[in-house]
Amino acid sequence: MARRKNYKRRRIILSNTFHLIRENGMDNVSFQMIAERSGISKSLLQSYYSHKAKLTDDVVRNLLNTLDRQVEKFNETKDSDICARTDAFIYTIAKLGISDRGLDRIISEAFASNETLDNWSRMLTGWITQNRLFAEDKYNFDDVQTGIAFVVTGVGRLYRDRDLHGLSAEQMADYATSALMYTFLHCSTKQIKKALSDGHKIIASIDIKKVHHAIDTMFAEGKEIVC
Repeated sequence: MARRKNYKRRRIILSNTFHLIRENGMDNVSFQMIAERSGISKSLLQSYYSHKAKLTDDVVRNLLNTLDRQVEKFNETKDSDICARTDAFIYTIAKLGISDRGLDRIISEAFASNETLDNWSRMLTGWITQNRLFAEDKYNFDDVQTGIAFVVTGVGRLYRDRDLHGLSAEQMADYATSALMYTFLHCSTKQIKKALSDGHKIIASIDIKKVHHAIDTMFAEGKEIVC
């Protein structure tokens, strides 16, 4: 019973943290604000999460998992290479940020400094490893890890300057995926074209409103969460 109660409370804490960040930005959300929104004391909150970084990491991990499940849901063939899914995944993040001011705030702040960029790279690498997204018999993990760090930085710059350069979500995804495949995964031009073509097919099938709803409700009762 105690374990179920703890899990339920973590769900509430994560949900409130996510919504507070969307409303105010990461830097403007304190432990005290999260505790008050969650109806608990600050000391009790800290018994679940001793550092704000761990709490926000768990929020982002759930966001990544939800986005990945949504992209895979709209992947009609289910046999697309991981690079095609990567293209659709980056597109979905960018598209959500462009269309939702609160999510834009989270994404923009995540790309705002070297510290947060390093943190996102670390989380993405851990998430990719945990979910075994890049097959070890096909890709060198050291190259994948370096490539992810490069892509996070590159996408961050493209995302922040998208209006200046007139970039769409699809263009940002294509540039990032092409760079990852060519420079770090040592793929041929033919392989890159195939991955982007398959990625565009996934993108064409994505219902961004349904993805947005999945993000809005990712901490709802009954939803599987990571914590």
